[in-house]
Amino acid sequence: MDWIKQLIGGWGEGRKVSLAAMVDHVELSSAHLVLGLKIDWRNETDDPIPIKEILVSVGLGGRAEEPLWFYPLERFERVSIKKGMEKSPVKPFSLPPHKIHTEQIRFISQEVFDIAPSNYTMHVQLTDTNNGSYTNRIKIRVGSEIKYRLSEAWWGD
Repeated sequence: MDWIKQLIGGWGEGRKVSLAAMVDHVELSSAHLVLGLKIDWRNETDDPIPIKEILVSVGLGGRAEEPLWFYPLERFERVSIKKGMEKSPVKPFSLPPHKIHTEQIRFISQEVFDIAPSNYTMHVQLTDTNNGSYTNRIKIRVGSEIKYRLSEAWWGD
């Protein structure tokens, strides 16, 4: 499916940093939940914004409005159907002025929760090196074709 067709969310009006995101994959094991996201950030300022921290929360119905929090785990890149994806550490990055910066990051939640295929509200909070905070709220779509479970035998290898 085309990136534009999968995109749910959009660019914010009048914000310093806006974003669009797509869910690439969701992994569920008995110990945690991993959410793979492709995120495009647009820095609307005249200066680069060096990012030191990213936090993601996903609002899930039936949890008394308590969101599920995710923390950066690693970067990923799809390389082929047989190889799956290459993973690398999340390193600091900077959002260039008036340009789109794309990151593919896997986020982990220590809470085990099976996310049903549906639309969800996601908050992404960036913190820059000067402790400035940028928060965006968008809708994401989790489809059944992107979810999979990891067996304990495989995960332990």
